Amino acid sequence: MLEIEVLKFGSSVLRTPHDLQIAVDEIYRRWRSNSKVLAVVSAFEGVTDQLIREASNLIATDVEEATAAYIAQGEQRTAALLAGALAHSGIPARVIEPHEIGLIAEGTSLESAPVGVDVTAIERFWHNHAVLVLPGFYGVDPRGHTALFGRGGSDLSALFLAAELTGTCRLLKDVNGVYDVDPASGNVAHRFTALSWASAIKVAGPLIQAKALSYAKTRALPFYVGRPSARACTHVGQIQDEWAAPTTPSRPLRIVLLGCGVVGRGVYEILKHYPERFEICHVVVSSLDRHRDIDERTTDQQVLLDASIDIIVECFGGIELPYPLMAAALGNGKFVVTANKAVVAARWADLSAFARGEKRQLWFSGAAGGALPVLETLEHLATQKIPILEIRGIINGTCGVVLDARAKGKTHHDAVALAKAQGFAEADPARDLSGRDSADKLALMIEAAFGEWLEPEEISTRGIDALAGDLKGYKLIARARRSKEGIAASVAPEVPPPGSFLREAKGAENRIEIELPAGEVIRLRGQGAGRWPTAVSVMGDLHEIARLVEVAR
Repeated sequence: MLEIEVLKFGSSVLRTPHDLQIAVDEIYRRWRSNSKVLAVVSAFEGVTDQLIREASNLIATDVEEATAAYIAQGEQRTAALLAGALAHSGIPARVIEPHEIGLIAEGTSLESAPVGVDVTAIERFWHNHAVLVLPGFYGVDPRGHTALFGRGGSDLSALFLAAELTGTCRLLKDVNGVYDVDPASGNVAHRFTALSWASAIKVAGPLIQAKALSYAKTRALPFYVGRPSARACTHVGQIQDEWAAPTTPSRPLRIVLLGCGVVGRGVYEILKHYPERFEICHVVVSSLDRHRDIDERTTDQQVLLDASIDIIVECFGGIELPYPLMAAALGNGKFVVTANKAVVAARWADLSAFARGEKRQLWFSGAAGGALPVLETLEHLATQKIPILEIRGIINGTCGVVLDARAKGKTHHDAVALAKAQGFAEADPARDLSGRDSADKLALMIEAAFGEWLEPEEISTRGIDALAGDLKGYKLIARARRSKEGIAASVAPEVPPPGSFLREAKGAENRIEIELPAGEVIRLRGQGAGRWPTAVSVMGDLHEIARLVEVAR
């Protein structure tokens, strides 16, 4: 059963639309950790105040219902933009409105509190979308009108829903938890790692809505307060207070980016959102002239061996060029992150020693499924000792785009050109179209699911490059099934049954079915190719490394 995470993003985190990537990365972190996510959002910084001013000038003071509806627009805007940012990164998300889930409020239009919600409705939405985004701060009264929860009311939205869903609630702020005094005050501030209810009422008021804090205490609902993507936080609602150990300021992790093409450029742009956590020292490119807007560009590959470098992010692609550089970096004790399934699969015998355990150096979540957390899900099942009977699915976005286009009458040449124009196909798409790319990914999935390694060349593989005729309904399906005789694996075009989960995949979307021996099927879907879906997966690995280093320090 999947865990439920209720994440609340306030205006201290989402100050402007530019900050949406921070929420995307935190949501992706929780999704790839095998959770269903409900993101509750506030309006961007200053928007609610602006709407209140406008309402006071435009709406009569005795028409509170209209005022409440007008002010709630701030949260609605944030929710819509966050859902768009998630979709852009390949994460299946949907905005849900309070009236769609029966989030009932009691009180006045401008000062109410939630009293009921239709949990079954939320579960129905989760059936098709891994991430739900709810505008916080308001519900609907028994007549269906907007009713606000008061300033800071998104905290109350999140805590109420976490209690009703029996989930974990995290209030994401711009600090690493609750302090005894405001860290921005200039006074020496000490952070709590655990906070009792009595102390929380005294010191957490400026950070957490008082009404929300009182509600959580009444429900005996513990929750977390902290920064997105960070490990450090405060656990509110504990028996006694606990203080964080003194820490010294740490420098950002120093990164060398190998390549700045489709994926590399995406990683570069996202890294700029985290100057306190990551420092881009060098971007290794083949031509300085082609990347004049990148100050860190260089053609010197040896910069990765600099003793001050912590992480190498490999975005070259291929096998022969990146492997010696990756091996050198790993041999020098550096972390390596890549989405290059070809090099990992081809050199697994040499790289596998670096890919497991507490001292893991090699990270490659983006190598199979893009933003789809298939490797994490398979590894989680293996860790929980849950046996897997079969894995099957669509794991190549390029083939999805090409097959859809050809089913609509385009020639093979034009369909491939379309996939290239949309940023899904490489300049040479031969590995995609032949099925070899899917075989590389399937080998990694088999290792994660069954703990056995099959060389990609051992997997029976047939691509879509030779398909002709009516291609309606065709998908390139990768399969691996365990039996007493061993593991049978294949990649081949198939026509899944009409209405089935795999048949409904569109374009570059990846879909995976994980069948358990008892007949239960775990289904995953998300964007499997393109700059931003792959970049967000690479960033997921980078944030995981940062949290590991945070503990080590």
